[in-house]
Amino acid sequence: MKQYLEHGHLTLVGKAWEIRHQLKLLSKSGAKAGPAQGPTLREWLQASVRSR
Repeated sequence: MKQYLEHGHLTLVGKAWEIRHQLKLLSKSGAKAGPAQGPTLREWLQASVRSR
């Protein structure tokens, strides 16, 4: 499975089950952290783009 980060967009490339699994992991980590405790996926992507 490959993950590409460009212009604030995350692109997942792989088998359907791999993509579903990765999306579940991303949604679980966001749900556990909550909005007050951790960055949203959008904030994380923006920070990743800026750090390049």
